[in-house]
Amino acid sequence: MPYGKLEVNKGVGAGPFVGREAGTVTLNDNEQWWRAFANALPAAIYMTDPSGRITFYNDAAAELWGCHPEIGKSEWCGSWKLYWPDGTPLAHDECPMAVTLKTGRPVRGVEAVAERPDGTRVPFMPYPTPLYDASGALVGAVNMLVDLTDRARAEQMRRQLASIVESSDDAIISKNFDGTITSWNTGAERIFGYTGEEVIGKSIKVLMPPDRYNEEDGILARLRKGERIDHYETIRQRKDGGLIDISLTVSPMRNAEGNLIGASKIARDITERKHAEARQSLLTRELHHRTKNLFAVVQAVVSRSFAGKRTVEEAETAVLDRLHSLAQTHMILLEREWQGIDLLELVRNEMRAFTSRVVISGPTIVLSAQAAQNFALALHELATNAVKYGALSVAVGRVVIEWAVDTSSEPATFTLHWQERDGPTVTVPRQTGFGTTVLERVMAEYAEQPPHIEFAPGGVNYRVAGPLEGVLATVQTDQPLA
Repeated sequence: MPYGKLEVNKGVGAGPFVGREAGTVTLNDNEQWWRAFANALPAAIYMTDPSGRITFYNDAAAELWGCHPEIGKSEWCGSWKLYWPDGTPLAHDECPMAVTLKTGRPVRGVEAVAERPDGTRVPFMPYPTPLYDASGALVGAVNMLVDLTDRARAEQMRRQLASIVESSDDAIISKNFDGTITSWNTGAERIFGYTGEEVIGKSIKVLMPPDRYNEEDGILARLRKGERIDHYETIRQRKDGGLIDISLTVSPMRNAEGNLIGASKIARDITERKHAEARQSLLTRELHHRTKNLFAVVQAVVSRSFAGKRTVEEAETAVLDRLHSLAQTHMILLEREWQGIDLLELVRNEMRAFTSRVVISGPTIVLSAQAAQNFALALHELATNAVKYGALSVAVGRVVIEWAVDTSSEPATFTLHWQERDGPTVTVPRQTGFGTTVLERVMAEYAEQPPHIEFAPGGVNYRVAGPLEGVLATVQTDQPLA
């Protein structure tokens, strides 16, 4: 492959290398030395004659281009294709080397992208410099191409990291060893309520309740030792004064020389998690308490259900029916996380088999778990007796279930009324069993006066009234359940 003949020109004002006889292939000692030197350099270097034809390139240039241009024929640049950094195509005769040869001036501070034949794109910065002979005539140019791939990757990574930091839901904050905030992302703004302009340059203690200031001194002491703090749960203060539970991960930051210069903090809002844990703990305790109560109720159901029964089968049916009603109520309570049951839902659930024969009315009352259990048992006993002996035992009979709330009194009161109509004549039972115990004794817990049971000609009337707060759940709904 022919190369142009080069020599070192030591004249004042001349470039370091100039051409001699065009087309001459004989290499003198200086040029041989220079070619060996250029090929040993890791930087991509090539030369052209005054018209832009490539007269020399080293191995690093061929590697950057991904191809070997033809000496004496390929012009301006040996790359397959050229682009500007924004992806716009760059014609070879408009590249920085071409500009240098046309203007006779070096080009600096320009970036471009070379595309290799395999499609790989390499960002680079060219340094084309014109070459003159002793007389000042332009004899060509030399160009060094600085591969910017690593810098581009680093910049891309920096942008990606910046994007991750900025879009993170967590607060990501940096501070120096004086505790002064030096950076602040949008996650921090969302969690703590401050903008970056409000807190950058201020002490990190602006985020701490006064009784937690000593934590910062301990954190900084550990950071100065190069320690990392993982998942430290604590409490911080928002701009509006509200306190939030957070989990902190604090890492020391070092400069290029490895010296500690500050710390980065990732703060995650765990308020919801803490609330969920507290709720779960409450539910666990409630479940434990309810389980103990449930066993007591089941024991009472089983032991009292045999009273007055003529056969084991009859007692078994009564036990299973009562346990089924109890289980249904507990399933609803579990779904509501023991927050209570609306009385309307409870009544509808117990009376769903007699929808067309039952009239139900009353305002929203969300019963506590304990009250719901006992009200369900009472309704079950009333319904069972109505089916066997009362209004629901005949085709024309019906039941009216209504309740009311009186908030004009102090304290507020409730009234629950069960009325059977158009049923057969009923009489006072000669024996009392579990049902009587529930209606008279258990429900008396919620009544100011003993619950009233009347065995009227048309069916049973049952009435219980008492303080509203005695039956209410802690949380009340705003609207009645449909």
